[in-house]
Amino acid sequence: MKPHLITLLLASSLVFAEDPAPPATKTCQPDKLISAEKFDRPESFADKKKPGTDGWRGGIGTWSIKDGAAYEIQEAPSKNRPNGHEAVCEHIVDLGDYVFTAEFKLGPSPQIGFVCRDSNQPNLHQGRVMITPTAIWIQKMSGIAKETRREELKRIETKLDPDTWHRITVEVCGDHMFAKIDDLTLEASHERFKDRKGRVGFVAKNEGAQFRNVALWSAKAKD
Repeated sequence: MKPHLITLLLASSLVFAEDPAPPATKTCQPDKLISAEKFDRPESFADKKKPGTDGWRGGIGTWSIKDGAAYEIQEAPSKNRPNGHEAVCEHIVDLGDYVFTAEFKLGPSPQIGFVCRDSNQPNLHQGRVMITPTAIWIQKMSGIAKETRREELKRIETKLDPDTWHRITVEVCGDHMFAKIDDLTLEASHERFKDRKGRVGFVAKNEGAQFRNVALWSAKAKD
């Protein structure tokens, strides 16, 4: 076999070996892997609002790599946004159902969220799994900017160590959103979740939340 062909085969094997295995799921069957990003290298983020090496972009706030993970600082107050804005990292997609996994550490951040927005232009808020050190909840959303509206659908009280890495799996299948954080689970249904997704990602308030080993699959309902 020619040397250059061997090199290509080895490179392909390495890529496939690094692809994460789909998680065990309840409602969705993972289908095609859309993105897998460890966030362990500077190239994981490119210039502001441009996608990094695997498509993730730090759209709002300041994102960097610290200790092998994405590290956020929310946007400071400004004339247009007197209260500042939570840090936002998103992947532009065209998806119906999906499965998302990640590891996160709250650190000093009081609140993070795993989010999706619809395929309208501009992309309107659609749904979130919100996490604080004392609670986790699912909310449906609509609108954008000053027109944003939210409705809490399901909440559980808990205690999450902000200095420990936790793992999350989010499944959105039809009108149903299911989330598993470590061994905790919660789920909720709303017609809003059926709408096609144009952006999937995560957000964080203040400074210090970290994210790593993020993966996103298209999905279909289990039989």
